Order: sequence, then structure tokens, then C-alpha cells
Amino acid sequence: MLIIVCAVSVSAAPPSAGGPAGGDSDAAVFQLFTMAHEADRYHAVEAGTAFFIDPDGTALTNSHVVYLARNDPSAFQLLAVIGSEFYGATIVCANALPYAPTDTHPVVFGRDVAEVKVTRSGFLFTRLKWANTDIEYSAHLTGLPSFAALALGHDPVIGDKVRVVGFGRITERLIDTPGERWTATGSVSAIRTTPDGTRIFRVVSTNRPRLGNSGSPALDSHGSVVGMWTWNEASNLAFGAAIASSALTPACP
Repeated sequence: MLIIVCAVSVSAAPPSAGGPAGGDSDAAVFQLFTMAHEADRYHAVEAGTAFFIDPDGTALTNSHVVYLARNDPSAFQLLAVIGSEFYGATIVCANALPYAPTDTHPVVFGRDVAEVKVTRSGFLFTRLKWANTDIEYSAHLTGLPSFAALALGHDPVIGDKVRVVGFGRITERLIDTPGERWTATGSVSAIRTTPDGTRIFRVVSTNRPRLGNSGSPALDSHGSVVGMWTWNEASNLAFGAAIASSALTPACP
């Protein structure tokens, strides 16, 4: 049994900071990490959010969340943390991006969508311990369970209230801040279509999603997915953008 120490950790979000997600959306949303393997050690280099759309383990996230694993699979692997276990994840498809997005070099808005499939763990370790915590996770090595899944709904309209459910952190460095389950609420303030035909919408919120929320579902009042959170707008702390539900399936046309 090998314990791997990673430069990330997980904890519950305090109620005063947006609060934990509620209902079935908790079970359908999970953290997706990009892992690098160097000198017999694994460490997380990127973190995002994904959500199940089928009980068989099919999930959606942003292409930029899986960019490294898609472009250099020999160096990077995807790891999914679900409940008290960790799994592997394979990329079914991911829309191509011209470069790896960063806060200073943001993604070009368009079909930034990827489909992944959760698998049993294929990592070379069976226990995972997050840095600076006592939390440990076990590798899921048997057949897959039936996962809770979210239903895709209609695109929102201006004025609709949405709830973004995922995992986020305050700072850019994974080593500094644990990824917390985070819920942001807001309203749709604008909708437009990008040059590649993808509908996106702007959300204005007083507690907008954090770093790591990329790939989070945006839910309506009935719990249906109306979009996928993609990027915080640097020009305004209240604004962010999501890809509308109509552009999520098929994930890679």
C-alpha cells in the first residue's frame, strides 16, 4: 500500500462562503485532477470540476480542464475524486483549443467542452493523502457503481436565476488552498453566439465561482443543467461566462 502526498486538499465549504451544494447535485458533481508522475511521485498540476450525465460514468467538463491530458497523455493522467474514493478517467472527446488557457491568456469562448468517462483506478497507488490534511481516499479497483447523473435542460433566458455547483479555491496555487465544494448563485444578464455557433451566457453574481469551478454545471430552479461554467471575467469580479446546454450535447459534434 502506497500513500501519495499531493499538493491539494479537500474540505467542506463554510456556509458563509456560498455554502455547500444541496440535493442530488452533490453526488453528480466531482473534482477532476490532472496528475503528473515524476521521480516516483504523483502530484496534481491542474484541478477542475465535472458532472455526470449518465449513470454509467459519462461526464462533461471543459476542454481546458483536460488540456494537458489530451495533448500529452504520456505525461499526464486524469484522476477523479468521488466520495471517499478516487478513480481514473479517460477522455472520450475534447474540442480542440489553440493553447492552454491561463488567467493572462484566457480561453477563446466557443465550444470548450469535453466528454470523459470515469473508470476504476489504474494508478500505481491504492491510497491517496492530500497535503496538509488527514484526509485519505482509497482507490476504486472493482467494477463501477451506478452514478447519480444530472439531466440536461433548456438554454436559459435573460433574467433566469442559476446555481453553479462545483469545487473551487481562493488562490491560484493548488498547494495553498484546499478545493472546497462551492455553490454560487446569480442571474443571466446576457446571451450571445460565438463565431463557431456556440451559445454562451453571462452570469452576474455576488459570490461567483472560484478557480477550479471550470466544468461546473449551471442549474435552474428544477435542478436541470442549463449550462456549464467556463471562465471568470477578469474585468469584473461579479461576471462570469457559461456555455449553454444546447452546446453540451453532443459534446464534440
